[in-house]
Amino acid sequence: MFNIDQELTKRLMAESDSSHRIVAYNKEIEFYELVASGNTELLAERLKNFGKTQIFGKLSDDALRNEKYHAVVFFGLISRFCIEAGMDIATAYTLSDIYIEIVDTMNSQADVTQLKKDAALDYCRRMQSCLKASAMSRNVVSSIDYIRTHISGKLTVEDVADAMNLNPSYLSKLFKKEMGITISQYIRDQKIAIACNMLRHLDDSSLTISNYLGFSSQSHFIQVFKKCIGIPPEEYRKLHYHQSWMETN
Repeated sequence: MFNIDQELTKRLMAESDSSHRIVAYNKEIEFYELVASGNTELLAERLKNFGKTQIFGKLSDDALRNEKYHAVVFFGLISRFCIEAGMDIATAYTLSDIYIEIVDTMNSQADVTQLKKDAALDYCRRMQSCLKASAMSRNVVSSIDYIRTHISGKLTVEDVADAMNLNPSYLSKLFKKEMGITISQYIRDQKIAIACNMLRHLDDSSLTISNYLGFSSQSHFIQVFKKCIGIPPEEYRKLHYHQSWMETN
């Protein structure tokens, strides 16, 4: 039977200088705090050298498995730091579960490293939105929640205002003041973001996606998509189909 205390003593004796571990620990904490801060620009800069200078402990003799084990720890720690900074617990942990499921299917160390970078940016963007939302009024936050919940199907400013028991004109002015865009623009952007994900990962036709998202017609969907993204939906699919689902447009 493996003697934990004996192995611990042996390894601590073999490591005469632990100062490098202290430095690594401080840098690690600094990195997780950066993710939780929502500062995506600084994080993107930091991620340029991600994986090149870090020294990780040996968790397995198999290099790929070792990388995967560290990724699982990485996702877990990011979740906890983001929760402490205000992210919804269910969202943080469920997101971590999704990333762990993805990393379990990977067969390349480079892919695992890239997924860790994608995950860090994803959490950071979500924290940016979370921190921004904390500075919003209750009516705008509730409106955003309603829009996200009812994003499939037709959705108008009046629908959102009715659900909030507010005057449409009042809600529109409040939303534009706090979000910087109109409710209609926000609804459009959310629908197009979902359409992009569907085009990346599903085989559904533009007509099916258009109907699902409540556009008045397939031609209207294509027109709006091209205006927002710059290219038609099917061309976007050809360029991005089954690409890393955490990449941004």
